[in-house]
Amino acid sequence: MEELFKKLKRKVKHWWISLLVGLLAIFLAVWALVTPVETLTAMIYVFIAMFFISGISDIGFALSNHNVMRGWGWGLMNGILEVIFGIILLIIPSTLLTTILLYLVGFWVLFRSVWSVGEAIELQIIGVRGWGWFLALGILGIIASIIFIISPVFAGIFVVSLISIALVFYGVFRIYLALGLRRINKFISRDN
Repeated sequence: MEELFKKLKRKVKHWWISLLVGLLAIFLAVWALVTPVETLTAMIYVFIAMFFISGISDIGFALSNHNVMRGWGWGLMNGILEVIFGIILLIIPSTLLTTILLYLVGFWVLFRSVWSVGEAIELQIIGVRGWGWFLALGILGIIASIIFIISPVFAGIFVVSLISIALVFYGVFRIYLALGLRRINKFISRDN
């Protein structure tokens, strides 16, 4: 307890950095809403990296656990598909990239969700508690992916909106944190 009081007696340096990060996050949220096409284009590179990282790690996990897990081939196939999706996104002309990305993400989520339902059933068979939550999440993923595939424009707007909302929440948190740290500094300065 004494250590906590010693730490509180010192001022927090550079509290304003959190304020700047919060303001930047809110600025990016507004920018994403005002320029949804550019936001989706920037997200393409995030998805390309995600496909490669996820695919390679799934391949490695499936191969290293082939003696232990039943159905390890599905994980291997999933990893190979993710790497292929990444390659497809790298070689597609930029004019088609946004539309194709939305369809690829929709089919990827559909495949992963169907796979999740299978995994949930596997967990139920081996007696893992809470398997129903995995099943429910897999089914929700299937529903979301079908919406993604049927209406990619809606999906694109939805993704940009979610990113913006998340950035606003993060920005408000960082601003609130900065102001809290500033208040602590003023309180410590008053006591000293």
